[in-house]
Amino acid sequence: MTAAKIGVAVGAIIAATSSAGAEDGKLRILTLNIWNKFKQTPQVTSDFMIGGNWDVLTFQEANGSRYVSDIPGILENAGLGKYGGILTGDVGVISRLPGSFGSYTSPGLNTQGRYVSYTIANEDSGRPQTLIGTVHLDYSDPATKRMAEAKALNNWARGASLPVILTGDFNAGDVSERGLHSVSQQELLLRIYTKNPTNSFYYDLLRQYATDDAALDKFISDWKGKGGAAIDAAAIPTGLFNDEMYPIAGNTPQTMNILKKQFMLLQTDAEREGFKPHELNDGSGTWPSAGEDDENVWGSWHRVKIDHFLASRPFGKWYKIDDDPNDPYAGVIKDVYVTKPDGTTAPVSDHEPVAHTFKWVGPALATYMDGTVGKTRLIWGAVAPVFEENSKEFYLSRNNMRNDVYLGQISDDNGNPILTGLTDQEKKTLLDCKSTDARFQQAIEEYCIDDHSFIGETVVTDGGTVIVDEDAALGGPDAALRLVNGGLRVAGTAMHSLNREVELQGLGWIDIADASNIVSADQQISGAGALSKRGDGTLVLSAANSYTGGTIVENGVLKAGVAGAFVNNTAYAVNGGTLDLNGFDLTMSLLTGAGTVKTGGAALGIGTLTPDGDDIGTLTVDGDLTLGAGSTYIANIAPDGTGDKLAVTGKATLEGGDVYISKLAGNYMPGQRYTILTADGGVAGAFGNLSQNMPFVDLGLTYDPRNVYLDIARNDVAFPTIGITRNQKATAGAIEALGAGNEVYDAVVLQDSEAAARGAFDQLSGEIHASATTALINDSRLIRSAVNDRLRTAFNDVAATDLPVLGYGPDAKPLVKGETPQMAAWGQAFGAWSKTDGNGNAADLDQSTGGFVTGFDTAVATDWRLGAFAGYSRTSFDARGSGESDNYHVGVYGGGHFGALSLRSGLGYSWHSVETSRSVAFSGFEDRLKADYDAGTFQAFGELGYRIDMKQVAFEPFANLAHVRVKTDGFTETGGAAALSAAEETTSTTFTTLGLRASAPFTLGTVEAEARGTVGWQHAYGDTTPVSTLAFDGGNGFSVAGVPLAEDMGLVEAGFDVKLSERTTLGVSYTGQFGSDVKQNGVDARFAVKF
Repeated sequence: MTAAKIGVAVGAIIAATSSAGAEDGKLRILTLNIWNKFKQTPQVTSDFMIGGNWDVLTFQEANGSRYVSDIPGILENAGLGKYGGILTGDVGVISRLPGSFGSYTSPGLNTQGRYVSYTIANEDSGRPQTLIGTVHLDYSDPATKRMAEAKALNNWARGASLPVILTGDFNAGDVSERGLHSVSQQELLLRIYTKNPTNSFYYDLLRQYATDDAALDKFISDWKGKGGAAIDAAAIPTGLFNDEMYPIAGNTPQTMNILKKQFMLLQTDAEREGFKPHELNDGSGTWPSAGEDDENVWGSWHRVKIDHFLASRPFGKWYKIDDDPNDPYAGVIKDVYVTKPDGTTAPVSDHEPVAHTFKWVGPALATYMDGTVGKTRLIWGAVAPVFEENSKEFYLSRNNMRNDVYLGQISDDNGNPILTGLTDQEKKTLLDCKSTDARFQQAIEEYCIDDHSFIGETVVTDGGTVIVDEDAALGGPDAALRLVNGGLRVAGTAMHSLNREVELQGLGWIDIADASNIVSADQQISGAGALSKRGDGTLVLSAANSYTGGTIVENGVLKAGVAGAFVNNTAYAVNGGTLDLNGFDLTMSLLTGAGTVKTGGAALGIGTLTPDGDDIGTLTVDGDLTLGAGSTYIANIAPDGTGDKLAVTGKATLEGGDVYISKLAGNYMPGQRYTILTADGGVAGAFGNLSQNMPFVDLGLTYDPRNVYLDIARNDVAFPTIGITRNQKATAGAIEALGAGNEVYDAVVLQDSEAAARGAFDQLSGEIHASATTALINDSRLIRSAVNDRLRTAFNDVAATDLPVLGYGPDAKPLVKGETPQMAAWGQAFGAWSKTDGNGNAADLDQSTGGFVTGFDTAVATDWRLGAFAGYSRTSFDARGSGESDNYHVGVYGGGHFGALSLRSGLGYSWHSVETSRSVAFSGFEDRLKADYDAGTFQAFGELGYRIDMKQVAFEPFANLAHVRVKTDGFTETGGAAALSAAEETTSTTFTTLGLRASAPFTLGTVEAEARGTVGWQHAYGDTTPVSTLAFDGGNGFSVAGVPLAEDMGLVEAGFDVKLSERTTLGVSYTGQFGSDVKQNGVDARFAVKF
């Protein structure tokens, strides 16, 4: 380490303009009394300061030094952030945390020239705004002055509305005078005295403990007269000693214990004060430093001179030491040496440095304004640093459970503590904040029980739970409790009153954990949220409440203590436990659950009643029940015979309210009976309307003196009568014929609405198979179009494309134009996509096809050609299901001219390999079905056209006739109960088309081009609605129709060819067919190169 000189004027402040910041609600703090002859050379500690990476550094005896002015620069240059500082008197603070600096003194401090220098660190990462200060109480001050200073510090911290962490050198012990000891400890002292009866110290101490000095003297005299043999506890007279009660007259609390009334000592065991000698004042001495003995040993010293960390109450219990065990810069940092300018080493100070990382483990704190008054809000939720770490639970207690308060000690006649033969408690009385020993109760009240009156309100949110065992933990009665999707749990049996306003937002719960505990909510519960009662204990609502989100009882008892405790016309769910009306009338908009409602003679009105919500359960009403006109009883039933039940211990009066039955999925057999209401005191009256929620099952109510029953019967509504469309009715009839016990039938009969039943019929119909035929017929036009295009090209007819062909024969050219008289081969690719709208019976059909066709032809006369073709295509289609078809095409064609009149014709056949898949999924049923089968398409077609040449445009009126027949093979689907079998089916359709073609050459700059177009009208005859005959396994056959073919359609074709060179042509064309429910489109792009 190196050395440097610094100097700061008293009261000087250096501002911190930026900060590295505390992390995860933590503070890392060092405190050090820097007094030694190197106080002018702070760089001797620079490596130590840098290595510690502290947020805040506090110093005592820093007057005349330059630590506070120079160290910030050293740390900043090391990359640790921007530090600022303050030095007042002989104490200074350096900090890199965003905030401010200040100092404090008072008459109690200033009489000795003592100050507190501090920084206020802003709220960060869930840690609240915190004041970190330091003070130095000089060992040379008289003990009376030191105690006055301690009281002044207490008053200062008590007036702060934020946590105060006070560091410093307090040069003080805990208590003077005798220990606070039990009878057994006092008897131990007597036995020790008898081993050395000349010890006047012990004799004088025993006389202070003895209840009767004369009795003590007589016992000692008698013992000496018997020869002074060793005695045991049994030999000591009963009543000679009594337990010492705190406080003991004359047992004066010294500086540390005065401070501990307002502060908690944050320390590790390594810093814990040794058991100091019995003496009447604070004494003097030095804490061991570098090179001396370890801490907590007895030598010549009498008083601790280690720096301490004190955290102000009530906040101190929420700051915990969170040191990394491997951190060399945490705790009492021993053996810190520096190198002096002459090269020798020396301890950094006569005091050991102490450093800790402090973690905030309490709720988040926020300041808010209540009118003109600033108050503190406790927030237990995701903003608290340990929210998730604590599993979202926080025990809010005034008892700080500290372990840093000692109330007395035993020492020998030389003033040294007795360290042998004694337990730790006998050596020095450590206060146990959980003790029930009467000796300590006043000390527990003074040192362990914090004042929570600073709490303005408590907010519990984000699913968190705050746990308390007394109402005062939540503050005074004016401190509201706000449950915003959070809750309060009352632990133990000591708390019987929740005396504060409770506001509910979202879901708020109050959990009375102990079954034997009864807690009264004495102020109003308000808000738009719902109240949930949890825990096995009893919560009594003892105020008229106004919350509107409903009431839930999960466990235990929720009881009305006054009229209006339960809010009228809101929802109630008694999922478990008991809702006790306690004789107070209540009207509920909804009552659900499987718990108990105890009326206590109250009138209970219910709008809607449904036991256990969506599940099966029994709701008990302990008392009489009236279900008035306008009420609704919703009951669930299950196929196994179980169902919701309303159990009334008194009389059930029914005044015509409705009953609605909800059936869980399954098979309900005629003759099943459910008991939906029992009344020990009898049933009077009857329900009114029984709502049906299933189209095929009838329900009926029957009564006897103490019960209401629900009977199940299959009604006479036939499945087809529910259907609307042709396919629905046909499918429904086939399912009806399957009968009860069939999986498909049983699923359909349980549909809870007509719409659901129709949806099931549509899915079960298998219409995709009929619509597949529609798709195959639609795509037959692509082959006809390709053949006609070839013939028009061969004769250079109107709107013909410039397809290249390959010539054959001895005089054939390598590549000839389309209008060649020689034998030639040709080819064309094609593609199209279309959407055919459903007709209300069948669903929409989407299809797409791509493929190619090739052929050859030859001249058979001057104006006639004959040829043959073959090709392949693949079609995909989707409707209620999906499918694909691989298509293989062959055929012959021919055509010729009679002057301006053209004839084009052909025959074709296509083989189809079809695969389909469909899913069936409706309430209570699921299936996945597949099929593959073969089909064939035969078509014959012909066309007449007449050419009309104009100056720039050529026209061709034309008439086209085509007949298409599709035959599908029989098949059986694979799958479950919904699988269908199909018979062989043939569909025949004829198409006629009238139209006009036109073409015109033009130039694009220097490039030759031709535009062409076609318009026409197509009409379909014959089987325009394809049909498939299907059957379920073991069932009757039924016919379903696919999406129909358009009977009338407009045809449009437009395209152009661009001759890029003598041998290269680029062409694009579009074809479309449009009907009222059909849109079919195709695109053809060609790039031809002649060789």
